[in-house]
Amino acid sequence: MKITSCILLLFILTSYNSISSESKEMSKTLYPIIENGLWGFIDDTGKEIIQPQFYSVGQFSEGLAPARKDGTYGFINKQGKFVIHPQFDVAYSFEKGQAKVFIDEKPYFIDKKGNLTFEHNFQMIHGFNDNDISIVKSKSERFGVINRKGEMIVDTLHKRINPFSRNRAIVLGQNHTPFPDDDETDPTFEVGVIDVSGHFIVPFGKYSKISDFNSDFTKAEFILLGIEVKCMINLDGKLTLNLSRQTWNLDYGNENFSEGLATISIPSVDHDTVKVWSSSKRYDYKGVINPNGEIIFSNKDWDEITPFKNNRAFVQDANDNWFLINKQGQIISKPFEEILFDNYNPDPESFFQGGIEFVLTEEGLGAIDTTGTFVIQPRIFSFDYDRTYRRGSTIFFDEDISLENESYSYQYGFWDTTHDLIVEPRFHEINLEELSGKIFHVKEKNRLGYINRKGIYVWQVKEINSDLLFDLNIDHMNRGYFYASSPIKKELSGVGGWGKAVNNFKKIKKSKDFKTDKLSVVVNTKENGKFAEGINGIKLFVVNTTSDTIYFDAQDSRLYLKIQAKDKEGNWRDIEYLPSSWCGNSYHSLFLPEDHIWEFTIPKYDGGFQTKLRAELLYKKDFKDKDSITLYSNEFDGKVNPAQFWRKIIYYPLGLMDPYND
Repeated sequence: MKITSCILLLFILTSYNSISSESKEMSKTLYPIIENGLWGFIDDTGKEIIQPQFYSVGQFSEGLAPARKDGTYGFINKQGKFVIHPQFDVAYSFEKGQAKVFIDEKPYFIDKKGNLTFEHNFQMIHGFNDNDISIVKSKSERFGVINRKGEMIVDTLHKRINPFSRNRAIVLGQNHTPFPDDDETDPTFEVGVIDVSGHFIVPFGKYSKISDFNSDFTKAEFILLGIEVKCMINLDGKLTLNLSRQTWNLDYGNENFSEGLATISIPSVDHDTVKVWSSSKRYDYKGVINPNGEIIFSNKDWDEITPFKNNRAFVQDANDNWFLINKQGQIISKPFEEILFDNYNPDPESFFQGGIEFVLTEEGLGAIDTTGTFVIQPRIFSFDYDRTYRRGSTIFFDEDISLENESYSYQYGFWDTTHDLIVEPRFHEINLEELSGKIFHVKEKNRLGYINRKGIYVWQVKEINSDLLFDLNIDHMNRGYFYASSPIKKELSGVGGWGKAVNNFKKIKKSKDFKTDKLSVVVNTKENGKFAEGINGIKLFVVNTTSDTIYFDAQDSRLYLKIQAKDKEGNWRDIEYLPSSWCGNSYHSLFLPEDHIWEFTIPKYDGGFQTKLRAELLYKKDFKDKDSITLYSNEFDGKVNPAQFWRKIIYYPLGLMDPYND
């Protein structure tokens, strides 16, 4: 009996240790790494847990991570084994037991066994929020709302439904036409507000415009006797404040209530009497109102007031000093030179994070609590305080190196305030959005890596052999890259801007290699090249052997030229896309004279689907022609992945001089 009890106890302890060990493995955070074009995972010590073997991976969540080994995605466990076999065009991480996937472009949700959680006929599903509901769009471009079971909460009848905020969403009806195409048609307003149950809090016909709820109140407008009246409404849709009757204005760029208070600008002079405005003069001062529009306090010496958070806000006076105030407008601190807070994009949630705020004084940079007491004593640092970014307890800063470095404009460092550790600027990229773990992602001199909070590498990609090239294996459409140039031609003056490119046309040397008296696009798969750093390429030529000059529309020197492939049904479809510029100066014309050629290198694509590829080019015989002519290249063998036919990744404009949003 005792032996049996001992064996049973040993079994229980062994089982407990095994379960405990598995639990630790499940909870361990893994980080994606890449070596020689393949992805794997490490732990926070830099130890390789899953050997690089995948073409693409996502983050681990709920014990699983999306991964693509060939053309399609499946889900792997923390041993790197597929537990849901590859079958999806694209897949995203699990959340609340469900993961969003795409099959033949169509979005679905699956459970952890890989089963679809519901069937549907929607064109788009946004993704479920904290209330387990999602906005959807039908094939007829109408919006609705569903729950996690796929059940309709709001039928797909509406022109638009904005994302939910504060459990409210703005809805535009099918007939909402605030700006008719002709002057004789009256505007039609169908704008309302729904809650997470799909019930209309504000029905159509009450307001002509409603802003999203970023607080318990939002701006709205209605038409009264032909006059546009601006107002504030609460979460119940009730009008709380008529803004048109006020002698003040909500603070520009900071027009929301926070903790029941909002900042206002109060005119110090009659604006209608100002003939010449001057930046050196003050025409307004700041105050604070409650939801009823009553001025709680104001001060003619105050130029700025931040949103309230933790019952505190900062004010800036006419001498550029900052002070901490309470909700009664009482100053409760000594003056500060600056606060580490973006006053031009005032997000209350980023204010007083963890109960502290960083401020600058004559003694340097430090942090105060909500009483104005320093919890991190100020001191002088060498970095530029105007070039800092706060993420929790870490202060990041950058250093402009654009004059001495052709590859990068900035290098980054950080101050880990928890351990009071400064890491001097040397990283050319830092992922500021993924700082929840013990290590975070950086890039230094084209080498990716992970560093810990002390700035020490726990992993860094091996030195790249510049002679080593890989075929391009991606799961999205490639962005147009066919840049060309031709000298400014007098007869084309006024046609459009002239983009800059270094790819000039050249005289044809071997005319026998191309068909005579023809404009042609020729892909030569036997002539290799380098498409980009580490990427194999093949040559493509645009050849004019006619006796005429040929013309081409272009955007910032980018030709209307792209690669296509045959899908599994045998239809030709784009696997590259041409972005559209919002700037009129981007559009211009290029030309290719007779017996001249443009040379390009295109990527050699790799993927799980063997197919045929070709190039498509638009051109004109005369630059005055309204419509372009379509020309195709020779067909050639290649490989692609399913998502290359439809998926566009998010593009972030590089600045004001980058007029592209896709």
